[in-house]
Amino acid sequence: MKIIKKYKWLIVLALMLAGIFFIFCRFYLNDVKALKEFSASYEIFDEAMTEYSLSRTHDLESIVEDAFIELDSKASFRISSLIKNDSQLMDLVPEIAHLSGKELDSLKFYTRSIRDKSADLAGLAEKYSTLSSQRKAAYVRFLKLAGVKD
Repeated sequence: MKIIKKYKWLIVLALMLAGIFFIFCRFYLNDVKALKEFSASYEIFDEAMTEYSLSRTHDLESIVEDAFIELDSKASFRISSLIKNDSQLMDLVPEIAHLSGKELDSLKFYTRSIRDKSADLAGLAEKYSTLSSQRKAAYVRFLKLAGVKD
């Protein structure tokens, strides 16, 4: 009992430091989880977009829209300053979601224009291709900033 009384402040300080350490570990793990979830939802969206761009069926259109909704919801996370390049990542993630939405809208408009035979298909295809390459380039930049190695 004398030992506890003698080192009471040291024990309290050690417990406080351990608590602070675990809080920061939790912040870091939440950040990593958010980045992984965004990356996974992006991969699902990318795969669905590829399938939809090849076949353009109504069933695949709803699957791509659902994948985009998931991607857009995962893009609304906040990360702490414990992650390297946090501010650049926070700016890039909504940009990827925005480009994904524009690309999806462009492909849907292109598909409808093919059915209606009413628009400049070459211009629409070029716009879709440009948006697709911008989205993929932004995701590659995201992977580099997040420190993901392939």
